[in-house]
Amino acid sequence: MIHKVTKYGFITSNDLRVRGPVILINGSLFLWNVPQGSFGQDKNRIDGVFDEWNKDFLKIFEIITPKPELLIFGTGKMSVPIPLKIRDYIHKLGLQIEYSDTDNAVSTFNILAEEGRNVAAAFLPINPTRYKPSDPNE
Repeated sequence: MIHKVTKYGFITSNDLRVRGPVILINGSLFLWNVPQGSFGQDKNRIDGVFDEWNKDFLKIFEIITPKPELLIFGTGKMSVPIPLKIRDYIHKLGLQIEYSDTDNAVSTFNILAEEGRNVAAAFLPINPTRYKPSDPNE
C-alpha cells in the first residue's frame, strides 16, 4: 500500500521511497517507465498527459494472474480522463477502470485493498518525472 504521495513519487507502507510512476498488483510494486506527456511543461494543460501512450505500457495486465477486478488509475496532480483507446484495451482484458487525481486514487486503492478486494493500481506522480534515485527530503 502507499502510505504517502510525494511531489515526485510515493512512500510505501514499509517506508520505501519510490520516485516516478508505479504499478501495484497482487501486493507487488513495479516501477513504471511511462510517458507523462507535456503536463510538466505547462501545469495548466492536462490533455497532454497521455500524448505518447499506447497499449504496450499496460501489457503487464495481460499476463498477471489472478486478474484484478478493478484498475485504479491516478493521473497526477489533476483528474484527467483516460483516452478511449486505453479504456477499451483495459476493458477487453476484463478489467474495470476508475481514474482520478493521484491523491484520491491512492486513497481509494488503499481502502479497497484493506477490504481485501482484488484491485490493481497505476499511479502517475503529482509532478511528472522519470524514475531515479530519490532525494530523502522530497
